[in-house]
Amino acid sequence: MPSPRSLLILIFATLALTACARNPVVQLYDGPKKPDTQVLTVRIPTQMEVVTINGQEVKGANTFFNTSHKDLKLTPGTYEIVAYYKELWDLNSESHEVMKSDPVVFPVNGKAGQYYAMNYKQPENAREARELADNFSGWVENTATGEKTPTQPSGLVLKRSILAPLTGTEVESSTSEAVAPKPAAVIAPKEAASAPAPAPSSSVAPAAPAGSYVDTLKAQWNQATPEERREFLQWISK
Repeated sequence: MPSPRSLLILIFATLALTACARNPVVQLYDGPKKPDTQVLTVRIPTQMEVVTINGQEVKGANTFFNTSHKDLKLTPGTYEIVAYYKELWDLNSESHEVMKSDPVVFPVNGKAGQYYAMNYKQPENAREARELADNFSGWVENTATGEKTPTQPSGLVLKRSILAPLTGTEVESSTSEAVAPKPAAVIAPKEAASAPAPAPSSSVAPAAPAGSYVDTLKAQWNQATPEERREFLQWISK
């Protein structure tokens, strides 16, 4: 009977072979395919696993065991892509380790025809990869202008287990392949005229928008175990 390590490596190899046939382009808008000049493209490297996009779980956006990357085709607009670093490293001829970080937010605000790439400083060895996983950060780059937008903390903690390299977090499949951009804040002329003057700056950070808390709660709920969900429901019912 094969050892657990040999079985795990066999599963990795099997998934790697099946991943070669996966389509690296994922359409995340409804309707027929549009030319790249009409959509926003975000490239995700194979070492990044997507948790949510604007709070929504997206089937097919993950890259683990994919050959190189995934190109997400989106409606132009603003997106918060919550993702984490995950990479298989060979420690020696018989030992392997999957490095995984906690999720971070990759902010994207793009127009039609623009191309963005999620990236980070590539580790050169397993030690550097372990350090990167412990304190991950990266950026989103506009490939045309070279402008980089750094990642932001997500407030989420990745759940890790023996099967985590294969299954990642516990999530439910999305019922739709379309992801809508975040709505822009609009102030009516009358409201703008009556709005109070900005308060003097201080060392206290402003509160996060309510929508970001909702997105965070959704992602944390999807990562919770059935027992944790029951305990939470019992707590809010008190």
